[in-house]
Amino acid sequence: MLKKNVALMLILLFILSPASVFAAEDFSLSLSASEVKRGDEITISGTVPVEAGDVVVKMVTPRQTVLYIDVIAAAAGRYSTTVGIPADEDLAPSGVYTVTAGTGSSTDSRTFRIAGAPVNPPGGGDGGDGGGNPGGGSPGSGGSSGGGGSVTPPPSSSGGIPAGAGSAAGSIIHPELTSDGRYIVGEDTMAEAVNQAKESVTIELPASAGESGSALELAAGSIHALVKRNLDLIVTSGNRTVRLPAGSIAVPNDKSALIRIVLKAAYTEEARALIQRSLSSKTDYSATDVVLSVVIQIVSGNNVTEVHNLTKPAVVSFKLTEAQEKQISFDLAGVYYVDGSGIEHVPGTLKNGTFTFMADHFSYYAVLEYNKSFIDMAGHWAEDAVKALAAKGLVTGVDERRYEPNRGITRAEFVTLIMRSIQHEGNNSAVNGANPFKDVPTGRYYTEFVTKAAALGIVSGYEGAFRPNDPITREEAVVALIRAAAYLNLEETTQGESAFADAESISTWAMAAVHEAWTLGLIQGDGMSFNPKRSVTRAEVAVMIHRLIADRS
Repeated sequence: MLKKNVALMLILLFILSPASVFAAEDFSLSLSASEVKRGDEITISGTVPVEAGDVVVKMVTPRQTVLYIDVIAAAAGRYSTTVGIPADEDLAPSGVYTVTAGTGSSTDSRTFRIAGAPVNPPGGGDGGDGGGNPGGGSPGSGGSSGGGGSVTPPPSSSGGIPAGAGSAAGSIIHPELTSDGRYIVGEDTMAEAVNQAKESVTIELPASAGESGSALELAAGSIHALVKRNLDLIVTSGNRTVRLPAGSIAVPNDKSALIRIVLKAAYTEEARALIQRSLSSKTDYSATDVVLSVVIQIVSGNNVTEVHNLTKPAVVSFKLTEAQEKQISFDLAGVYYVDGSGIEHVPGTLKNGTFTFMADHFSYYAVLEYNKSFIDMAGHWAEDAVKALAAKGLVTGVDERRYEPNRGITRAEFVTLIMRSIQHEGNNSAVNGANPFKDVPTGRYYTEFVTKAAALGIVSGYEGAFRPNDPITREEAVVALIRAAAYLNLEETTQGESAFADAESISTWAMAAVHEAWTLGLIQGDGMSFNPKRSVTRAEVAVMIHRLIADRS
């Protein structure tokens, strides 16, 4: 985990560092070729001071999108990595690519070319270099390209984007496709949509844009117009949607700047390699072909700044295709952030074949399956439920190999699991309130969960005490379960009336909850009895929670 966090910090610092390049005396960068064909490979290597650690390597396309970024371990004063170039022209456009490597305060850059007609950089520039423009015209300048002729940008509001680019119908915008494969929206078009919007403005990209990674560009002033009216920006591409809350992107007050957004969902060789590196030591995980890369950049003159962290989390959703639904185990699948050195589970929901999650930073997200096996759960009646909750990050074993299904669970553990499940399902209605329990101290793992559960009316305690360390009984658990179910919109099953042989032993305050839990399919008893006073086991809890959050579509 420490290595992963260090790698993430190295990448973030590297991306956000100034554009100027400083090459230390002992730091160097070299490329194995100055011109590469699509489908071939290029080797990036160099030297570092002996005491230096990891090296961040980044490759930027002529369209100013990131084709490759990774943290390379240096050994004996050298580093090296080989990168495959996509065979698809949409993924590897013709033109000049910039490779930058850095460690600490030392960075260096080199360029190589993919032959063919060069891609024009954003803003109407000539595209002569495509990678920082040394010796070429700046974006929007219409400078000469050293063989490619010159381009005169059209009248624009900012960033070289024509003010009337795209079309608006109500609050929905259809962007304009440029000759070099970008989609653009002008300020006048955005203003038209803003004036008719109530909560949000939606920009609809064709599904092919998400497959090819084509960029959407709009003027910085368009983002400011949305913020002024407190309107969200929704970007769709086929079955993929990103909802950016008003003010989630920190945009400079620069009339010449533009915002570039790229949604890319193609399972390319690069995506496959990135996921394989991320899972190199994680045998319980397996990849699917469902990925989504979101890149947001602020382009101002020759400077391109990537926005990785949002000031407010975005809501991201993508619907699986029929083929993907058939190949993926919904119980084991989840969304993960992948960075080439590790993975991070992202809480979210899967309903009607659609994954939805919150993202406060952007890069590569992938749907992975986590099939965790515990030696004491093999063939157990609760095995599937435990596997499903482990895949969602809701339960863990008592150690790496054992779950202990027959062990009891405390009231604090149960309420913590209930509240995590509600939050996992995307319900954040838990209000903040004062801790009402005299025996729930501050700073414990369960304190916040118990306090919020009390504020929601899920737990009430006993005369001012919660008794967090007491085992929770089946009837106590069912009462909390039913109160939590009110926040998840469950529907009744066709089980009919409950007929437990020991119904008379159920406490009066729990009878209605037990009946409702039966009609919702959350409990079944042991076939004859409910056993209301018996302690709940870890296996029973897993089955209850699994039924509570199961996708019933």
